[in-house]
Amino acid sequence: MTFSNLAHSTGNAFADFLLEHQSQNGTNLTEGFIQSFTQDSAQRRYYQRYQIGEPYFQDDWKVTSRLTVNLGLRISLFGTYSEKYKNAWNWEASRFNSSRFAVDRVYGVLLDKTAGSAPVSFDPTTFQLNPGIVSDLGLVRCGFNGTPASCMKGHLFNPAPRVGFAWDPIGDGKTSIRGGYGIFFEHGTGNEANTGSLEASAPFVLSMTQPLPTNYACIGNIGYGANNSDCASPLSPFTPVPQAGSTFPLDITSIPTKAVWPYAQQWSFGIQRELSKSFVANIAYVGSRGTHLTVERQLNQSRPLPASQNPFGPNEPLTIADCTVTPPNQSGFPGDGTTGFLLQSGTLVTPQSPAYEYLQAACTNPNIPNINSLPGRPYPGLGRVLSLQNVANSSYHGFQGTLRRTSGPLTAGISYTYSHSIDDASDRSDPVLVNSYDLRENRASSNFDQRHLLNISYVYQLPLQDLARRLSDWAHGPAPGGDVPAPQDATVSTSKCCSAVLNQILDGWEFSGVTLAQSGTPFTVINSAGNTGISLTDNAGVSSGLGIAASYPDVVTGSRSPGSNPLSFGPLIGNPSQFVAPRGLTFGNAGRNFLNNPGRVNFDMALLRHFKIRESGELEFRAEAFNVFNHTQFRIYDPDNPGSSGNNVVSCYAGPSYSAGFQGAGADCVTGASFLHPLNAHRPRTIQLGLKLAF
Repeated sequence: MTFSNLAHSTGNAFADFLLEHQSQNGTNLTEGFIQSFTQDSAQRRYYQRYQIGEPYFQDDWKVTSRLTVNLGLRISLFGTYSEKYKNAWNWEASRFNSSRFAVDRVYGVLLDKTAGSAPVSFDPTTFQLNPGIVSDLGLVRCGFNGTPASCMKGHLFNPAPRVGFAWDPIGDGKTSIRGGYGIFFEHGTGNEANTGSLEASAPFVLSMTQPLPTNYACIGNIGYGANNSDCASPLSPFTPVPQAGSTFPLDITSIPTKAVWPYAQQWSFGIQRELSKSFVANIAYVGSRGTHLTVERQLNQSRPLPASQNPFGPNEPLTIADCTVTPPNQSGFPGDGTTGFLLQSGTLVTPQSPAYEYLQAACTNPNIPNINSLPGRPYPGLGRVLSLQNVANSSYHGFQGTLRRTSGPLTAGISYTYSHSIDDASDRSDPVLVNSYDLRENRASSNFDQRHLLNISYVYQLPLQDLARRLSDWAHGPAPGGDVPAPQDATVSTSKCCSAVLNQILDGWEFSGVTLAQSGTPFTVINSAGNTGISLTDNAGVSSGLGIAASYPDVVTGSRSPGSNPLSFGPLIGNPSQFVAPRGLTFGNAGRNFLNNPGRVNFDMALLRHFKIRESGELEFRAEAFNVFNHTQFRIYDPDNPGSSGNNVVSCYAGPSYSAGFQGAGADCVTGASFLHPLNAHRPRTIQLGLKLAF
């Protein structure tokens, strides 16, 4: 169940849950705040199968004494995924009968126009739909009636050549110029554009969402009970309650009907030079490009409202007050006839306006028809159409430089990378694809992009034994009769020092460490401020229902940060004042991955000693410390757990500019808020000791 954050509720989803629970235990609360209820009809086991073979051929050709060329060819022979028992069903748009289905505007149930717009029902014992309904919904069973077992036509032969070279331009063995290029095909995991993504999908598993039920008594029980008024909709209490077992619009999953395998092209060019006997330097350019990467799109969202038809002006947000509708009556629905949505600007949006349907979708509440019934959805009668497609692309360009020195007991290295990774989607289910019809609009820095990476590493063999000898020499002083002559070998002591046991203890200690400095990873600022009455989550009114983000805020330049405050958890990291409520019926212009997490500087160190135990045994002692200086390294957004953080979600707009950083009379969007405050921090100082015995 989900609970509403809109104005017809308390404004707090958890409070709505508690109130709804109270209302089922004897209180007089009559209005329910349940936004939706979703349930799957069953759980099944699936057995995915595929076969691949990848022979590889390579030849190294020494063209001259100073030039070597490498030639290679990998042939990726990719079989398609299939379900062993043919329990996978795919959805094909060409087979969907759009003229047969509709959705009840009040209760949101699926209607069959060929049966007089009666509700579509399913067998309550088997949870199966009528086969005729299944075929007209566009569902096709893989492996039957001419459809391949994989639901797609395969593409077996995928050649992937590689070429590389190494050249000594001077011939002194101290300089090497290297380069290479290769193509690499990827078969994909079982959650990408293959039958693995069709698990738990219709019609074997029905996943239905019942929208806006008035209370618990109505969930899954439409048509049951002696008093159907318990399930009467506030939209129209005069509409007959649908019969028991009515079907709601199904969420459908779709994969391509022809295999298109993702692949990457990688290339590099570098120069390595020995500067002296102990110094080696290397500089390189590295690039890659990903093609046909998997992304999940929602094909049943409405297309965005053209800017020329938008009744909201620049910097004019959509507010709860704009969603006010007239009370329902027997003759029609809110806004029908000559009335409509009266915006705060004074504009009247009537049913004849192109923006009317988008306002209905954005302002979803019990007094507005169900969004699945709105005429602008491409596939009426369906819920979400989740389409896995290999259509995304990525690119990476990086400059790499390293310097390494090995001299006596010290080995040290420094490496630096300046790079930029850009893509349309960093993952199959990237949570911020707000407009499924324009993938280019989603192109931005990758979720894992780090512009600057600096690493310093070192290993030092501690000369503790020599130090003890030198201290002993100093303590004993010069011999009688004159100064002690300096030995020719500085490592040779002029006095006897230290027992064999002490020598064993002092000798062989090793100190090492890694220092890291890096840029923070990007994250997206999400507009979801419906509980303030200013702006709504589905601000564009397209009813996507896909991912975490449905819209972004708008961005203004030149705004000052409000600063931190003692009543919030952690410091304010970033400037919330640069974000304002988005223009009504738009996605907002902040875009994907607009901000970055704070950069990071970290020190790890270790102390190591090997103790020889007779001839066949060795004892290793390790003392390791991570984040030695216990430097707090905050993070606003956790890229490894994108659904856990609300610190990138705008929760408040206020003031004359509808700013996310407003602090003033009557409103404070900063104090106590989570937006742009720390979600957590990287690991604190951690010290661990270890002993390992090898024998």
